[in-house]
Amino acid sequence: MRTVEESKQLFRRTVVIGAAILCSLPVYAVLVEILRSRLKPFHGFSQIPWGQVQTVRYLIYGLAIAFIVFIRLLRGRQLRVVPGEDPRKILMRLMRISVVTFVLAEIPGLLGLILFLIAGMNKDFYILLFISLILEFMYFPRYAQWEDALSRGRGAC
Repeated sequence: MRTVEESKQLFRRTVVIGAAILCSLPVYAVLVEILRSRLKPFHGFSQIPWGQVQTVRYLIYGLAIAFIVFIRLLRGRQLRVVPGEDPRKILMRLMRISVVTFVLAEIPGLLGLILFLIAGMNKDFYILLFISLILEFMYFPRYAQWEDALSRGRGAC
């Protein structure tokens, strides 16, 4: 069946895109370690007072949590399949939501990098980077899920 071939091809493309996005997270870690070693002791590029740094820190963690919740809600809404729906539409939606999820899951790590650059908080960077890695692996597409969505679209026979 043509849809099976198309689904495998789109799935492979999606996995390649996801892997490319996932590879950017270690690059952030390398950047952090280079800055820490070259600019010892690194306290960030910002000269804002400690109280304001803490406010920024709480804001960044709040944003990271908001993105986690947003990913969960978005995926739940976008992965609903109506019986009888066109398989190509389902496949395109699966690919689109997967790529969007990859990008959104990277945001906590990026926020951690921003926090590190502002205040030199490498521990917080690694916590947020780890959250991004967990999200990336948790939502990395699995072909069985795609097959399941396609079978729901055909209407469980």
